[in-house]
Amino acid sequence: MAGLRKIEYGLPSGNDALSVRLGIEKGIFEAEGLDLSTRIVFGGPELAADYDKGEIPIGGIGSPSGLNAMAAGKRFKVIGSGCRQRAHMFLGVRKGINSYQELRGKRLGLLSIGSCPSWIVRKILIHNGLDPDQDVILVPLGEEYPRIVEILAEGRIDAFLATEPNLSIGEDRGILDIWAAAYEAPYLPHFQWIVRVANSDFIEREPALVAAVLRGCQRSAHYAAEHMDEFAAFVAKLYGAGEQAARRAVARELPLYQLDCQIDMPGLQASVDMLHEFGGIDRPMQAEGFTDLRFQPDQHCSRRDNIR
Repeated sequence: MAGLRKIEYGLPSGNDALSVRLGIEKGIFEAEGLDLSTRIVFGGPELAADYDKGEIPIGGIGSPSGLNAMAAGKRFKVIGSGCRQRAHMFLGVRKGINSYQELRGKRLGLLSIGSCPSWIVRKILIHNGLDPDQDVILVPLGEEYPRIVEILAEGRIDAFLATEPNLSIGEDRGILDIWAAAYEAPYLPHFQWIVRVANSDFIEREPALVAAVLRGCQRSAHYAAEHMDEFAAFVAKLYGAGEQAARRAVARELPLYQLDCQIDMPGLQASVDMLHEFGGIDRPMQAEGFTDLRFQPDQHCSRRDNIR
């Protein structure tokens, strides 16, 4: 790919940045002069460390993990919103468990301790009368996280907090019920979840590349939204899932996507405040101190040029 700038885009799990990965396949980032590839680093704190060191210059991360790291002095900034602006995490529970009280003593799978699920699940459990530190066993899965549905089926965990298409795959197999979405009113209805971030030195050194990546992300998101059937087929292929499950997953999420990389500042402040509430950030802070929003694209008009 002569003449294109090679850039790695970070992901905290294999379930993230689905529209970005579709955009790479469709050549959308090439039209921005980029040879973009993705790198998965399992777990928010682990990925934050790579952004801080500049080993990965740009990418996505859940706001709790990212803000927690930046508050501790890690050198990267929020530059835009991911498509999953709301907290698109769902509590899936093994069939046969019928109430939150029956979750006492049960094993709840999540990506890692300190990752977004470990913060967000606290909201859900506390609201439903459970102590997340005493009443359930949190099981960090790390690199096994992509197998979370299989791990539930194997009986190693009893529930999990995760993203689509895991929930729809589990529903399709008849092994779980979805009890809650983290963005529902009792939990985190106004919350900026996935943020796009960039290393501070990379921002200063390559501002045009930062802007080009965000434009490509925006165009990829709109392409996915305008081609829902193609997007569902892509998700099914990516996960080895049935097309019915993939279509249900896309239909559940797509209407809530933020397509234009625009940060919800009150929602980001809600994330900062939650971290302070639970002790991740040791003092009250303002969301503006974590951001550099110069590169957010303008609101999008559909563009079909230079797409394979």
